[in-house]
Amino acid sequence: MQVLQIDIATLGWLLFAAAAGSSLLTLILLGLIGHFWLGPRIERKVDRRLGEGAAQLEDRLRRRFMDMLTGGSRDMLRERAKSLARGVGLINGRQQGVIDKDDVEK
Repeated sequence: MQVLQIDIATLGWLLFAAAAGSSLLTLILLGLIGHFWLGPRIERKVDRRLGEGAAQLEDRLRRRFMDMLTGGSRDMLRERAKSLARGVGLINGRQQGVIDKDDVEK
């Protein structure tokens, strides 16, 4: 029986090839998981949240429009419009939940 002898340089290249192959296999596996499993789950979650947000926005706009048509108080409508604009970030780029002295009434 013959003994297999490998010099140090060949052993180094074999170790490098094994590490590169393992890394490549890991990246391929993570890419497949992300593409076929994680991506669709995130997409469904985003679609559901966008749908819920659109339904809430439609409901709010419908209520405000009905208040306007039925003669709701102008001050109430103005405050609701301001709060909606603040929530969306249209007024002064403020974020929802941020309170400053203009928001506090007497």
